[in-house]
Amino acid sequence: GASLKIAAIQMTSGLSVDHNLDTTARLLAQAAAGGAVLAVLPENFALMARQERDKRAIAEEDGRGPVQDKLAELASRLRLTLVAGTFPLRVPGETRVAAASLVYGPDGTRLGRYDKIHLFDVSVPGASESHRESAGMVPGREVGVVPTPAGRVGVAVCYDLRFPELFRRMSQLGA
Repeated sequence: GASLKIAAIQMTSGLSVDHNLDTTARLLAQAAAGGAVLAVLPENFALMARQERDKRAIAEEDGRGPVQDKLAELASRLRLTLVAGTFPLRVPGETRVAAASLVYGPDGTRLGRYDKIHLFDVSVPGASESHRESAGMVPGREVGVVPTPAGRVGVAVCYDLRFPELFRRMSQLGA
């Protein structure tokens, strides 16, 4: 059967969105040059925030903004189907943001959006360590299955992996 080359992009994002986007562009160009037709960016590719307010500061309106424009341009220029990790999008009526994975086709058209459903809220037993993603993020509600030229792609993020029912539902939806 036909093979499909997929690139899983790994990068160490920092506090500069411009620097992170330059790295994103360079790594996606390498993936395309290597024959990838589908590329996946990591969670928080555009900014590894130290605090929730940093995410709010760069959050864009759904469908428009410099980061979304750059993703569409890269997908189109490199002829890639692109699953863009997560990026903070504003949620109407909320101070919290959505951790959105945006999917673009090789013509630059946005094909879909998946908002991370399972947020990482945990207290480590016997330690003072705790994580409360829900303090700064609104959980998604829709299963992320996106029809693309590379096939029906199921999108999940980080803690979602702990919930097998999500993947059963994706499979039922043709991912």
